[in-house]
Amino acid sequence: MKNKKVAVLLSLLFPGLGHLYIGKYVDGIIFLIAALVLWLITFLRSEFILRFNNQTIILPLVLIGLYIYTIFDLYRKVEKI
Repeated sequence: MKNKKVAVLLSLLFPGLGHLYIGKYVDGIIFLIAALVLWLITFLRSEFILRFNNQTIILPLVLIGLYIYTIFDLYRKVEKI
């Protein structure tokens, strides 16, 4: 049986790691790629980012939402295992 605390800690470090830990490989890879793309776009300050008063606000909010969603999704899936 997989440990919930370890899974959530891994997901806090980077979205998708907890899913890989519990054996949900497709979900884990999708979350890893999504988080990696969001991190790269956020820090590279692409022209595709919506800016408000010269500060990027949309992508960090989406990234935080991704972290929160992956933790709730992971917690739900760990209970089923």
